[in-house]
Amino acid sequence: MFGYVEPLKPELKVKDYICFRSYYCGICKALGKRYNSLCRFTVTYDAAFLALLNSSIEGCKENVRFEKCIANPFKSKPVVKANQAVDYAAMINVLMAYHKLLDNWKDDRNFFALLASRMIKPFADRVETVYPRIYKAVHEYLDRLHSIETEGILSIDHASDPFAKLLSLVISSSQQQGTTRRVLEWMGYNLGKWIYILDAYSDIEDDIKSNSYNVLVLKYGKNSSASRIRDSSRHEVEFVLQTCLAEIGKAYELLDIKQNAELLENIIYLGLAYKTKMVLNEGEGKDESIQGSRCKAERYRAGDQGSI
Repeated sequence: MFGYVEPLKPELKVKDYICFRSYYCGICKALGKRYNSLCRFTVTYDAAFLALLNSSIEGCKENVRFEKCIANPFKSKPVVKANQAVDYAAMINVLMAYHKLLDNWKDDRNFFALLASRMIKPFADRVETVYPRIYKAVHEYLDRLHSIETEGILSIDHASDPFAKLLSLVISSSQQQGTTRRVLEWMGYNLGKWIYILDAYSDIEDDIKSNSYNVLVLKYGKNSSASRIRDSSRHEVEFVLQTCLAEIGKAYELLDIKQNAELLENIIYLGLAYKTKMVLNEGEGKDESIQGSRCKAERYRAGDQGSI
């Protein structure tokens, strides 16, 4: 995954920030225990959100222990342990990291990425024995995404569809059934679409240099400068991203959240909106982006769902 899904820290209570970090550290520890130390370097905020979301819906007991780690061997940190949602997120993290490394090798001929992917592959293949349907579907969606890149598809909706469907599949653990699963699938679809398009907009310069597929570069002028492509595509990109955020918010409102509601709302209503503004504005106006994200979240919760 890409690490775009995270809370807006300035608006978090200390206890909620510690909670999010404890899930992040929990996945890191789970990766080291269940797989190997190299896998720990692949942990992302997206995986922490995945664990937090499923755990909060299921009402899993948060067994928190204070442990030291290789990144900070002198200070103990809270870590969520023995949690099904954490173990599931760690497994998905490994599978997605493997394919991300392969993609980096194909795009940039990065030998480190190739070597790392080969070292992680045996652990990614373990997913097939536990969740064969997910393993098969992830490969099928990524193959479809590769076909789209090969064909040079110009439609943003078509280009983002395979990754959106992929995230729709993996966002809910096996514990989720019925209406909850369907709601999560819709949330995952829009979150996957949001991630794909945001990443494409963020990578315009790099993809031009490496001559890698980027639907925005192809659609808005392959021979144009990165700044011109950004200006030309911004209106459509912003409209699609905001639509995705609105649908994610609507889906969240339908979920029965048993714990950590404030933290999840911070991520859904503030963190995603802030990340959108930061990428669209190329990091400019951080204070204004925080204030704008806060105001939009307040309007959304007041019932103005179309304004987020």
